[in-house]
Formats: sequence, structure tokens, C-alpha cells
Amino acid sequence: MTLWQQFLSVEIEFQAFGGQHLGALIVFGLCMLATVWGIRNFDTRQNLLFSRIISIFLVITVALFSAIKIYFDRFNLLIDLPISLCNLFAILAPLLFWRPNQRRLEVLYFLIMAGTVQAMLTPDLYIGFPSNEFFKYWIVHGGLVVLVIHNIFAFQMYPRLKGVVITFAWVNVYSIALYGLNLLMDANYFYLVSKPGNASILDLFGPWPLYILVAEMVAMVFFALFYLPFIFIKKTDSTGSAV
Repeated sequence: MTLWQQFLSVEIEFQAFGGQHLGALIVFGLCMLATVWGIRNFDTRQNLLFSRIISIFLVITVALFSAIKIYFDRFNLLIDLPISLCNLFAILAPLLFWRPNQRRLEVLYFLIMAGTVQAMLTPDLYIGFPSNEFFKYWIVHGGLVVLVIHNIFAFQMYPRLKGVVITFAWVNVYSIALYGLNLLMDANYFYLVSKPGNASILDLFGPWPLYILVAEMVAMVFFALFYLPFIFIKKTDSTGSAV
């Protein structure tokens, strides 16, 4: 099988916690180090350009790999619409990150750190390297984390404590709308109908619908935990907004 055939293949198995998984996390770690370097060495104009380039790259990634699925008649409306949070944020990245906005950024921060990071640690991915599905998954998830961390520290727009409550409210509005769409389509976006097939943190939360309620409580805990570093940061950084 040629490299191009492997790229288009859907038969290459991905193993969570295996070599491919570790390799993807290592590459992500290197990207984060490069991002930190950029935050420290770029001026405001350069940081804004960096953010916009990554945003455009994410939307192109989702569009390109969706086009590949459509071309090969693999696009499934039940799982491939860009309405799960990670894909939705990726497709809207230029709109969300083009001009830094503190209130919008804090909601993105809590959702991405609590959800996308978990998706990287326990990926719901079945197709391995070097398939296009593998690249799309890691580019979208890793790219979102890079973007939100970069924006927060490059532009010093630190999340507020009340952002935890605001984010929780937005999650519930989104979930209610998406659950209705799931019922209409017989789909399972955001795992509101059933758990993912691969091992995930949801396996610890009991059967449906209990795991949804538990996940909401855990999400609030994660939001609070991801806020904690900013209590210290705001105390030591005179440019930070009030807690």
C-alpha cells in the first residue's frame, strides 16, 4: 500500500494509549512549546497574525477532510456534520479568534480545556496513522488547545470566575438544542444519546442518562480547576482583570 493509499485508507487501526497516541501527544507538546516561545517573543501584531493563521488552518482542515469523505462517499450525516463542539469551534475558528474578546475567550477556554483535552487523552478515534482521519482529529483538537492558550496569554485576557457559570449555562443551551437534533436524525452528537465506542471518562459515570448528569457535575469541577491558575496569575500580573 502506497503512502497516498494509506492516507486515504479507513482500515488502519488506531490504538488508544499505544505508540500512535503517544506520538501525537509528543507532537502536540512540541507545538505548545513553540506557541509559548511565540507568546514570549512576538509583539501584538505578530501574535494576532499567528492566531489568524492557525484559525484559517483549522477551518481549511475540516473543510478539506470533509471534502475527502464526500468525494469517496464516506460522509455520514449522523457523525460527520461539524456540530460537535470541537469541529464546530474549528469551522468557526476565524470568527471566534480573529479579534480577541475576553468574554468569548473565557467560554472557549473552559470548554476546550475540559472537553478537547479529555478527547486527546482518551480519543474517540478508530483510524490510525497515516490516514487523513488521524491527521484531522489531532490537528483539530491540538489546534484548538494551542489557539485558546495562545490567545489568553498573548493578549492577557484571563478568564473570570463568573465565566465558569456562564460557560455551564452555554453548555446546557447547546446540549438541549443538540439533543433535539440527535432525536430527529437518530444521531449521537456530543454523546447525548449513548457513550462513545472507545474507552472514555464517561464509562465511569453510569448508564444513560445518569452519565450526562454526572458529566455536567464533573464539567463544573473541571471548569473550576482550570480557573484556579488564574487566581495566582491575576494576583501577580497587574494587567490582569479583577477576579
